Amino acid sequence: MSLTSVKMTEEVWLTCLTHALSTETEEIVGLLLGDIEYAKDGNVTALIWGASPQSRSDRRKDRVETKPEQLAAASAQAEISFTVLV
Repeated sequence: MSLTSVKMTEEVWLTCLTHALSTETEEIVGLLLGDIEYAKDGNVTALIWGASPQSRSDRRKDRVETKPEQLAAASAQAEISFTVLV
């Protein structure tokens, strides 16, 4: 099944927009947190409820890298957020 739609909270959208506007000449990186919803009619929707912008650890123009520590912290925060939501 392929994804048919994406829904995100206004807070997530504003977080992504702010992160994108934080630089004019460089790519950005971050994690989106959410769930997948499967409808009986075959539609598959990504429900995005969180965003975790990451800072770049490498400033070369041909790549976007982040530190493993940042990813671990974002993963831990996602787990905490998910536990609160459930």
